[in-house]
Amino acid sequence: MASSQQSWQSIASSKQEKRWSLIPEQWRLSERYPLGSNVMNVPETCGILTATEIELTSHDAVQILSLISDGTYSCESVTVAFCKRAAIAQQLTNCLTEIYFEEAIERAKMLDAQRHTSPEEKLGPLFGLPISIKDSFNIKGSDSTIGFASYANKPSHETGKLPELLLDLGAVIHCKTNVPQTMMTFDSDNNVWGRTLNPHNTAFTAGGSSGGEGALVAMAGSAIGIGTDSGGSIRIPGHVNGVYGLKPTSDIVPYSGQAFPVHPGMPIFAPSAGPLARSMRDCRFFVQVILEAGAWSRDATCAHISWAPDDSEIQPRKLRIGFVKDDGLLTPTPPVQRSLQEAADKLEAAGHTLVPIELPQVAEILTAVRKFLTMDSLKFTRSQIEASGEPFIPSVIKMGLLQEQNHSILLDDLERLRGERFVHQQIYNDMWRENRLDVILAPVSSHTSLPHDQSKHINYTALWNYLDHPGISIPRGIVKSTDSVSGAAKYGAIDEEVYASYTGPVQYAGIPVSVQLIGLKQDDVHFVLAAELIDRRTISFYDFLPIPHVSARIRWTSCTG
Repeated sequence: MASSQQSWQSIASSKQEKRWSLIPEQWRLSERYPLGSNVMNVPETCGILTATEIELTSHDAVQILSLISDGTYSCESVTVAFCKRAAIAQQLTNCLTEIYFEEAIERAKMLDAQRHTSPEEKLGPLFGLPISIKDSFNIKGSDSTIGFASYANKPSHETGKLPELLLDLGAVIHCKTNVPQTMMTFDSDNNVWGRTLNPHNTAFTAGGSSGGEGALVAMAGSAIGIGTDSGGSIRIPGHVNGVYGLKPTSDIVPYSGQAFPVHPGMPIFAPSAGPLARSMRDCRFFVQVILEAGAWSRDATCAHISWAPDDSEIQPRKLRIGFVKDDGLLTPTPPVQRSLQEAADKLEAAGHTLVPIELPQVAEILTAVRKFLTMDSLKFTRSQIEASGEPFIPSVIKMGLLQEQNHSILLDDLERLRGERFVHQQIYNDMWRENRLDVILAPVSSHTSLPHDQSKHINYTALWNYLDHPGISIPRGIVKSTDSVSGAAKYGAIDEEVYASYTGPVQYAGIPVSVQLIGLKQDDVHFVLAAELIDRRTISFYDFLPIPHVSARIRWTSCTG
């Protein structure tokens, strides 16, 4: 519990003051921007970054690693550039929680020194790469508040398995990022750190629960951001901020060593950790590095899955793609419909086969999702909020999860839920096999980003968490002037309310739109390779470059210092 001598307001004030003090004076913005601004170009125009730093931070992670490897950039210069951009992003969007700029720069200097003294040593596959992590991941000696005032001033005793692995592979962790109170809503707002804003329009949500990562990566304040996803918490921030957001199958990426908003033993379906990035090849590279590092050898939550693609998977090939226009409950709004159809048309034109798919039993599955999430009436979650006396934030109230009273679910009820889940997984597995699918193309959400505290429905993402399929949001540009209000909701009153949230291209100008790809459970290697191929056929922000082979089993310079 929070100290009886310290109110939640004083806890928040203290945490925010410390965060501000860790931004160097010379990195502070002199100008303020009103709510509703597009601040995406501020880092390039504010005068804080040098021309070299602007160019350096414009690259994706794979290219940055190549430029560090060939000596074009030092680890220190790369880290300083991303720390500066992260500081700028924080002042514009409030995306950061814990700041490690000083420690990150010192670590980068240490990596440069190690390389200088032992030039013959192999470099770790993430050598010198600045990576940000969601606030839930534990770092020894640092708080993981996850938006609870009662979690403040309780530094972690050890570093979580994924941050530990990233550091061992050579990464530089320079900050942690903001989340919603409870980590169960899609507005990254809490009473400790405040609200994260969407950099494309600060009057709109940055999504959640990895919303801080979404905003930071969109502003190039991190080469790769690490989030978690138990209902859409990587893919939705990717969608609304215009970046790539990959949710692997659970147990692919190390997850242990985190702060939890629910009781750690609560038997919900497993969440996933994964990257938010500015290119598909960065997401593919991340999965490759994690699997080649043998993550299962250090984290008991990880499955023993190797990076071993077939030659046929590496070569360009024609795919069978399931095409989901809607889920039968929520009608996609005009920008989402248009973007999805454009992607489908481009894929067909490239010779891929689009197979129309109607998703089975969606309503039943979403009912089960809600039961899993609230099976103890979220007593533990409520107790952590009430411990400090802080109020519920608006989006938590709107979601309604804390108001649900499921009382005590009996073992029979739990076993029934688990049995139903297995049946649903088998139904979808059969659908996949019968249609001979490589992947599914679907919306990430029925809508784009919305104004703050309006997001509520997670139909298009939570479905795949429940089934434990990998998924990724792929950026498809922004709302166009031609995306006029048209058509109508097809599925009743709730659908009509959500569909009406889109008021036209004037209010939504510049708001990103994405599509979602879904793969088969534990087929993540095939999935990310197929997603990379599809990405190159639909939008492709970067020219395709082969990802160099890396092996996490070779000997390299110790990167942990």
